[in-house]
Amino acid sequence: MPVETEPASATGAPASGEGTGLLYGPGLAPGGVTVAVQAAAEGLQLPGIRSAAPVAWSALEVRASDYGAGTLTLQWTEGGATLALVVSDAATRAALAPFLPAARRAAPAAGRGTRRLSATLIAALVVLPLLVVGALLVFSGQVVDWVVARIPVETEIALGKAAAAQQKAALQLVEDHPALPAIREIGARLTRGSPYPYEFHVARDASVNAFAMPGGFVVLHTGLLEQAERAEEVAGVLAHEVQHVERRHGLRGLVQAAGLGMALQLALGEAGGSVAAAWARDLARLSFSREQERDADARGVEALVRAGIDPRGMAVFFRKLAAQGGAVPALLSSHPASEERFAAVEAKVPAGTQFAPLEVDWKAVRR
Repeated sequence: MPVETEPASATGAPASGEGTGLLYGPGLAPGGVTVAVQAAAEGLQLPGIRSAAPVAWSALEVRASDYGAGTLTLQWTEGGATLALVVSDAATRAALAPFLPAARRAAPAAGRGTRRLSATLIAALVVLPLLVVGALLVFSGQVVDWVVARIPVETEIALGKAAAAQQKAALQLVEDHPALPAIREIGARLTRGSPYPYEFHVARDASVNAFAMPGGFVVLHTGLLEQAERAEEVAGVLAHEVQHVERRHGLRGLVQAAGLGMALQLALGEAGGSVAAAWARDLARLSFSREQERDADARGVEALVRAGIDPRGMAVFFRKLAAQGGAVPALLSSHPASEERFAAVEAKVPAGTQFAPLEVDWKAVRR
């Protein structure tokens, strides 16, 4: 359509201008409707589509950063509906241009700086989490160590007690077992100065096994006590299990199994009974690594030497279990013992050191 422009007004702007554009809005075709456009000082008029008073320029929002090139979009609200006029024709844009300074300006379209910011946000929202996951996988050991180091001992004890209370329900504890006084006396010697309030128990179970829970809950099975020939052998097992607690091996495994969210709750001291319940459920599935088993051996020997108990009983008992035919004892099932392990235990015993026998009549206890 030819553009007609009347003489300029006293302000320097033409009295009117005409052209065409595409109108979008409710009830119109999805691809827009071609309309005639009339621009005057009073406002924008669309003959044939809108016969009422012109839309004041102050009610229009200009959604274009450059009137002289590209596409010009005018947007306004009418009767609760939003209408948009898109003008691609250069001549029509030129006819409208003198009146546009009176219209409102929309926020500038995304430029290079905005695109750069968007790319940064995308990286933060998508790439960064992937990098974090990758870091957790690569440095998972360091991450777990960092979390464990920040969990207060008081939190570990409280949750350990809650988990132990649930564990007791599944155990047949023998509170009058004849070996219990000796076990608790040896345990007290091995844990002197520890921040953990240890509990030592005997459970009626034929399997040759023992376990320790975070916080200091230690259980020996009757099957293990029947296999031991000397109190020093039991002391070796106790020293090994106590060091799993002292070195926080169980806590480390539980943090690793719990996931980052629960681990952070533990580190912040915000975990409650639900975490303790999860611990109790996870205990049966947890096992110590070979490195942790060797660490518990080495530290256990050191604890036995400090307590004046012959540490060779540990190697003797583990070697005896490994030499048994048939099924592997539960105590060795997760991480099979080896001669290398026994030799490492014996190598840590100070040369020439003499140890007084424990004053426990173990034969009478076994009977």
